[in-house]
Amino acid sequence: MKNFLKILLLIILFGAIYYFRDPLSTQVLPILENLKNNISNVFGKYIPCKEPIPYTFGTFDAKFNISKKYFLDALSLAETIWEKPVGLELFTYTPTDSSSNVLKINLIYDYRQEATSKLASLGIIVKDTRASYDMLRNKFTALKALYEKDEIDFNVRMESFNQNKLAYENKVKFWNTKGGASQKEYNQLEATHLFLENEIRELQNIQKNLNNTADEINALVVVLNRLVTSLNLSVGKYNTVNVARGESFEEGVYVSDGVKREIDIYEFSSREKLVRVLAHELGHALGLPHVSDSQAIMYELNQGNNQILTKADLDELKVRCGLK
Repeated sequence: MKNFLKILLLIILFGAIYYFRDPLSTQVLPILENLKNNISNVFGKYIPCKEPIPYTFGTFDAKFNISKKYFLDALSLAETIWEKPVGLELFTYTPTDSSSNVLKINLIYDYRQEATSKLASLGIIVKDTRASYDMLRNKFTALKALYEKDEIDFNVRMESFNQNKLAYENKVKFWNTKGGASQKEYNQLEATHLFLENEIRELQNIQKNLNNTADEINALVVVLNRLVTSLNLSVGKYNTVNVARGESFEEGVYVSDGVKREIDIYEFSSREKLVRVLAHELGHALGLPHVSDSQAIMYELNQGNNQILTKADLDELKVRCGLK
């Protein structure tokens, strides 16, 4: 298939060069380039995994304080997560390719994560005084207690959601083996499906609120620890929260308009989380949907710590690539 695609492109190219063999031919080159890109996109959509998806850097914000090599190493590991289990080259790095069909991966710094900007946006004016320290400490204590309670409630609700979703999927499989459900059973399944969809949306909103609260707490911690030092206070350092939180995969996003494809990465708390969010968005670039396994790379929320495909991930990849 790879050779066939190349031959087809060469035939089109040389045919066009022969036909437009005058000075006006330079006007046709952009058309030929678009035609080549469209053919590649069609092959990628309808005959997936036969050609590796080329990718390159787009925006790379130095405010993250990481090198391009660090980011590229994480990307390489992320693509290996998909390629190694099936022995296929699914992605290829092309640093000098600027054609429109190349997947551009952008690292975009979100300034709102900065502690001082975060507190300023909340209307908190910090002064190097004991009164300012006491005010921030009281706010930190109250906010942390609220966060810990809400986090427990979220985890309980998430566990219930996962159990309900598993029960729903088992019922769907059961009725599929029976050749279909009765109208009554079908209506019940449909109602459960709608409930689960609404529940995951609410859980994602709760997750966002938890993350926002954690960001506020961590911004307070940065300023409190600075005040402890500058005021020479005899207290211990404050610790951040949310180190191992279940981050939403909205820390990254894959977008495509049918021609241009991009991945935007704008948040990660560790190298492991960076690799996972890159792998998740690369999965979307392959055309994979979300799965129900909470540890999977393609789960809605970045909860797991593993950097290998789960059975749910692998099953979706095999279906997409036509593998057994």
